[in-house]
Amino acid sequence: MAYALRSTGRFFSYISTQTDFLAAVTQLAQSPELALDLEFDDNRYTYGLNLCLIQIADRQQCYLIDPFTIADLEPLWELVDDPHITKIIHSSTNDILLLKKLGCRPRGIFDTEVATRLLNHQRTSYANILQLLFGIEVDKTNQVSNWNIRPLTEDQLTYAATDVLHLHELKDVLWQELVALERGLWLAEECQLLEDLEIKEQSERYLKLKGSERLTYFQQYLLKQLFNFRNQLAQQYNRPPAMVIANETLVALALQPVTDFRSWQSTKGLMGQLKDNQTFKEYRYVLDKAWQEAEELQLTHQRPFRPRRAEPLVGADEAMLRRQRIQAVQTHIAQEVGENVVNMILSPGMINEYADGKPLEIKKEYARQLIEKTAHDLHLSL
Repeated sequence: MAYALRSTGRFFSYISTQTDFLAAVTQLAQSPELALDLEFDDNRYTYGLNLCLIQIADRQQCYLIDPFTIADLEPLWELVDDPHITKIIHSSTNDILLLKKLGCRPRGIFDTEVATRLLNHQRTSYANILQLLFGIEVDKTNQVSNWNIRPLTEDQLTYAATDVLHLHELKDVLWQELVALERGLWLAEECQLLEDLEIKEQSERYLKLKGSERLTYFQQYLLKQLFNFRNQLAQQYNRPPAMVIANETLVALALQPVTDFRSWQSTKGLMGQLKDNQTFKEYRYVLDKAWQEAEELQLTHQRPFRPRRAEPLVGADEAMLRRQRIQAVQTHIAQEVGENVVNMILSPGMINEYADGKPLEIKKEYARQLIEKTAHDLHLSL
């Protein structure tokens, strides 16, 4: 189904069949540059991280591809993986990580948000940069709408199309500015780092919950098992875990477990469907089993020791001198390339570690060259 974007008059197509999908991919494969964006739900309305819509465009046509109705997306992923086809994405980190979860290895990334930062823009969101460069107003009302629902509204589809229909023009303008400032290689290196991002599975996520630091080793074990129990319930009901049992409620159940059905029914932060006797029995089974296992493991009722921040490797005077040297370099670079660019080159974390006596670790080649040149010009030894 084809729609027209009111702000530009350009058309976009909603793709929901395998036949139309394959035809769209054939068209897209002819282009050396594709604008790309994803709409997904990350435990906002449903359980887990779910791809809800794919927006992709060449310079002639825009396609909104419905992953719920396309049986095999592999032909599209082959284009995403192709390093010879540039993928223009604004703020690509989350998109890249989701694509990797889906089995892609995105290559040929041109991140327009990173480009705007390298050009020293202060406000780098898609809406802000379109307003600044093109005078285009973007309605963000549908940004946090429920992309799991079907059918999607025309307003949702229009919003989704807007996210890619201006990316080619945006890339052209930004690239010209980058080349003029001799920062094209900077962007290439930044985008390579984005392509190399890997998914980091968070271990002990239950200990990230607010209030978990108050728990003893014994209670933390209870929390771990209750956390897993909540995930099972969330998956069963296809709801975000925090909507099934609130985070603060989960911590409270580990801190002071509920042991009778009446108290369970009056517990705040439980989804209504859970306040039945059957779920209470399941909760008690998980709790009793966890309690027994914690005792068998001889876990203590003491809180974990919180280690202090590592002591600096140098004395206070030397630390002050090191900080002064590195901050002088930072200030000079900021004057040369811009206040909003300097943190991409010499971040506060790098400065703090260097002041503490650690070697200056510079992973970006363009940043290393600029830092070394600046230090040399200032007659400073780092």
